[in-house]
Amino acid sequence: PRRKTSQPYAAFIELRGGSPESSMVVTLAERQATQRSHQLELMAVELLRSLKSACQTAHALGRRQLTWGAVVPGVQAGNEKDMDDILAMLDQKMTQDQKEGASFKKIEWCKAQAPTEWVLQPARFGSHMQLRVHWGDGDGIYFE
Repeated sequence: PRRKTSQPYAAFIELRGGSPESSMVVTLAERQATQRSHQLELMAVELLRSLKSACQTAHALGRRQLTWGAVVPGVQAGNEKDMDDILAMLDQKMTQDQKEGASFKKIEWCKAQAPTEWVLQPARFGSHMQLRVHWGDGDGIYFE
């Protein structure tokens, strides 16, 4: 919860053209949560960039499918919540790109616990993830 500003400070903010609501004090916990979210977002973007780079190489070799794996990063190594949040962000970015028509035709996640199966929702095994992605002939521009 944010703290309210004092009356004199609120009057000062209004004189400067702002509103007291826009100048609420941000707590330490809120700043840390925002910073963590930003770091996880950057890590998810870096994972997607790495995947696209591998797909670009495969596309140049004439392939239209790639099985790719990585260690899921986190703000704190091995943190389950960090790894789950990064997978969710990565999945959200790829799904958003699919809706915009510039992405993979099919995305499958490896559910590695026996029996191994390929599923459509994000999955990982410990700190490892594997994806199998498919794309068409004209989708090479997505990887640039």
